[in-house]
Amino acid sequence: MALHAMTIDPRTGLPRGEQPPASTAAVVALVCGILLCLGPLTGVPAIIAGLVARSAVKRSPATTGGIRMATAGIVLGALNLVLSLIVGIVALYSALS
Repeated sequence: MALHAMTIDPRTGLPRGEQPPASTAAVVALVCGILLCLGPLTGVPAIIAGLVARSAVKRSPATTGGIRMATAGIVLGALNLVLSLIVGIVALYSALS
């Protein structure tokens, strides 16, 4: 057996021990989640992209990675929505009083 054949995982085609690359949806979820300053404009897409990425990773874990990035995007997106809601309530309360 050749030396290179011993270091490549036949299931993924990647070197042994390497993680598959993160899915695009996981990267989008993380980036949208990090952009807290844009409020719900990035919070909702972060949650949707994170859920899409998590399902893609669960469907084919050997070729798609980024489940932790997707989870972080979902959490940051939810935090984004909660903070936007709090800021909106405070702004409404101060405008009415």
